[in-house]
Amino acid sequence: MGASGNMLLDTVVPGMGAVISILMYLSPLKAVLKAQREKHLGDLNPIPFSITIANCIAWLGYGLLKKDPFVCAPNAPGVLIGTYMSLTAHGLADEGAKERIRFVVCLAAAIFPFLGVYTSFFAPSAVVQQGVWGMAGNIVCLVYYAAPLSTMWDVIRTRNSSSILVPLTMMNTLNAALWTTYGVAVADPYIWAPNGIGLALSVMQIALRLVFPARAASALPSHAHHSGGSGASKYARLDEEVPLGGAGH
Repeated sequence: MGASGNMLLDTVVPGMGAVISILMYLSPLKAVLKAQREKHLGDLNPIPFSITIANCIAWLGYGLLKKDPFVCAPNAPGVLIGTYMSLTAHGLADEGAKERIRFVVCLAAAIFPFLGVYTSFFAPSAVVQQGVWGMAGNIVCLVYYAAPLSTMWDVIRTRNSSSILVPLTMMNTLNAALWTTYGVAVADPYIWAPNGIGLALSVMQIALRLVFPARAASALPSHAHHSGGSGASKYARLDEEVPLGGAGH
């Protein structure tokens, strides 16, 4: 991986990005633990937890091939964090949400071992190996960043942004900004491209939150309160209960 020769951009920024990434993965944990205590998932959207597993596996593979400790460091524990929250949420979810969790996890379990076999035995060069895992990381990273936007239509329609999880959105924004900066510094488009898009998506969520202030659950239309089922799933309206923590690359 090329270096810019600037310690701030090559070391400090990705080091901060690694810390923020871990904090971002942990940011929904308090809401998950609350749901576990109450034995009810409520409006907490479990799909991003399973996407976290796929996101971390993809970037861990890329980081190992690139021998980049800044990419590897947050994504190794991120797999464990995503797995714990997914399993906890699965036990509390309705059947529709359980089905979606199983689909995402099983899809990741099918794709990534296949990519491992291909890159180990059939990829013609290290560049191709890195490209395969980098592209996989890009795809999952964009899905990860875009997942909270599944509520955008409901936010606009109801003029209520309470379904946007503020701490996670803020950490996504900071995380994307740091990794975009690092990706540009080391001239790695696999890093700066998806995170640049993720930064734009996160800013859009913040804008929605500012334009449409959150209202109490009692003020929402009854059809806006559902967990699972078809269509866009919701993040929990637990903004004040989720610690300010970070997300992953």
